[in-house]
Amino acid sequence: MPAPDLRVVKIADHPDLIPVVAEWLWAAFWQQLGYSYRETHDVIASGIARLGAPQTFVLLVDGDPVGTASLAAQDLDERPDLTPWLADVFVIPEARGLGYVSHLITAVEEACRNAAIATLWLHTHTAERIYARLGWTTVEYFDRRGHRSALMQRQLTLQNG
Repeated sequence: MPAPDLRVVKIADHPDLIPVVAEWLWAAFWQQLGYSYRETHDVIASGIARLGAPQTFVLLVDGDPVGTASLAAQDLDERPDLTPWLADVFVIPEARGLGYVSHLITAVEEACRNAAIATLWLHTHTAERIYARLGWTTVEYFDRRGHRSALMQRQLTLQNG
């Protein structure tokens, strides 16, 4: 069986994927936070910066969208002093456990390098071990909406020149 064709694309180049990504993120995260589907859609549609935040990425496997991640200017109300953020990381349930999330994270990290951003942040209450395996460091723990969450950071090596 041949290896699947994996490709990470920018939502800016594939606006047809906005409704799919908005539905995923609204159902997984944003609805619980009180946002409407339309508000979620509009945020995803705004992720079209060519350099820096906001940018939204989608992983295609054999041409089908299976996951997303974003580079966001802000993602944690409690920490407005930190920017930018790896945010809205999501892989559809039937594609989890196949290592696809690393492709999305790598795309966001590369977008930071391209913008000369050396430090990237994230917060999670479910996937700290996954991020740690990918080189992220836990900076602190905090309580958020009844969950013990980890604030994590990734120091990126920037290219000289």
